Amino acid sequence: MKITHLVFLFMFTSVFTTIAQTPPTPPIPSNSSYSGNRHTDVTTTISNSTSISNSDDSYDFTAKFQKSKRNEIQNLLKEKLKGYKLKVQGSNYVWSKESNGSLVFECTLRKKTMKIFLYKNEVSQYSYKKIKALGNDLQKLITKHSRSRNGFNGMEYARENVRRAKRELERAEERLRMIQRNNNQ
Repeated sequence: MKITHLVFLFMFTSVFTTIAQTPPTPPIPSNSSYSGNRHTDVTTTISNSTSISNSDDSYDFTAKFQKSKRNEIQNLLKEKLKGYKLKVQGSNYVWSKESNGSLVFECTLRKKTMKIFLYKNEVSQYSYKKIKALGNDLQKLITKHSRSRNGFNGMEYARENVRRAKRELERAEERLRMIQRNNNQ
């Protein structure tokens, strides 16, 4: 009877310890770029912002935008700023107007930024309203989102998903190599 109890006790403890034991998760080295299941949404890589300052004597408009919006912005500016002096320096466009030898208007368009300055005391009410309306149009254009997610059109969104999937695949492959190295040691 003692042998039966011992056999039963031995079987019970061996089954219990087998169930309780789970293989340890291999540690991830601190120099690894592992990020788990966290994803950074696309909107964090895209920055569109506008700022308008409209004081008693000046009107200022500044903006940062996606590179993909530049052509649309450039076309709008070319259309609305006909008659203003245009100077093109590489990819930078500068529209300006002088009055009595002083600069009263300047619009600078760069790759992903732009700035408009208007000195209101030196221009007509019509010119001021025209530039203010342009600023409102630019603000709508820069901050608008297409009907697809996160302001991307369908093609851009698909490309970003492919880039994200490639990064995740690279991380998964690196994790697999680390696990295989740890198992071979």
